[in-house]
Amino acid sequence: MEKFIIPEDIINGDLDGLSAGDTTFIKISPSWGAEFGFINPYEISIAQDGRVYIADSTLSSIFVLNQNGEKPSGFNGLLDLVDAQNIPIYPTDVDIDKKMNVFFIDGSQRIFKWNQYWNDIGIKKVSTSGLFRQLDTQLDTVVNYGSDLWYSILNDENWIALSITGQENQVMIDSLLRPHIFYDGSDEINRYLDSYYKSEMSTFSGLTTTDGPENYIFVCDNYGGVDNQHRIVEIAFEKSILIELNNDEFVWGYRGKFGSTIKGYGSGAGTVNDALSIDMDYQGNIYYTQEGDFFPIHMIEPNLSGDFATYTSGFEPSSDDIMDVVIYDQFFDVSVDDNKNVYAVDKNNNKIHVFNSNGQYFKTIGSENKPTLNSPKAVAIDNRGVVYVCSPGDSSIHRFKLSNLLDEDLKTED
Repeated sequence: MEKFIIPEDIINGDLDGLSAGDTTFIKISPSWGAEFGFINPYEISIAQDGRVYIADSTLSSIFVLNQNGEKPSGFNGLLDLVDAQNIPIYPTDVDIDKKMNVFFIDGSQRIFKWNQYWNDIGIKKVSTSGLFRQLDTQLDTVVNYGSDLWYSILNDENWIALSITGQENQVMIDSLLRPHIFYDGSDEINRYLDSYYKSEMSTFSGLTTTDGPENYIFVCDNYGGVDNQHRIVEIAFEKSILIELNNDEFVWGYRGKFGSTIKGYGSGAGTVNDALSIDMDYQGNIYYTQEGDFFPIHMIEPNLSGDFATYTSGFEPSSDDIMDVVIYDQFFDVSVDDNKNVYAVDKNNNKIHVFNSNGQYFKTIGSENKPTLNSPKAVAIDNRGVVYVCSPGDSSIHRFKLSNLLDEDLKTED
């Protein structure tokens, strides 16, 4: 895969957290507006190669830009999104993992995926059957692709694949190269695994991938209902198909399977009440915003000392500014930078509030006297410290950076 390389001369060193003093967030010119084709830029994410992914829910498209605003080639598959029934998909969140899987949601119980690497290289063959050996009994069996037994054996450590047969199935190849369903809460296996809640009724409002090679992602479910189906859900990866690429490389394709509900409904710190958005830092801490009662933003930390991860609140209501419900009554989106600084979208007041990694207030993007944002909806930060804000009110993406960290290639507005 041809990787997008950020020029050396525009990369800052480690910011070592936000610095205080006479600094302010300066708006970078130009903003990215109507000339890019945006109508309703709803969510934004920065891939690990620096590219910027913008979900426009009105246009049923995900736009991809380089950090300088240029449109790279090879991403037309994310425009004019439709599902397998040719019904438009209106993306409401997007995120990208290290495998260059682009995940996105549409507010339903489904999660979609598109892989940049597969599209860059092309697919030659896909698996149709396999010969497997059971390690305890040493018995061999042939299993066809797509059966329940196929998925079970493929993901069972007590079985090994002796050989897998592939063929040039163009219909299947085309379906894998297009955006396709990664997870569907209405599938029988997910309804079975998610026995307490109703997976088929889930309404995913936020999505985040991990910062490393882990085979899972997280989503917010704000369906509600009589069982208070407000929760953070882990979606696990399950091997589903072996793919031979045009460069003779073999890669696994995965499908999503319900993993667990890691946090459920409540009114205290570290519980979920009508979640809106979600993000994760490099240490595995999860941040999410919500519309429900009490605290508009939460951070939960994983405890990995037991057989499975448990999560506890990482912010304290009595001491951390970020949880002051008197000052901050509504955050629509949250994003965390490489130093765990937290950026929260205050849509009602046209501002982005910035907190350090301990939840203490640092700065605000947006002026009372000279408004620079119009109903901001989402925020993301690249590895240079540039802040990108989705502003649906003027169909634009606005960019900002701390005044003491500006690079020469970034022009500021007067």
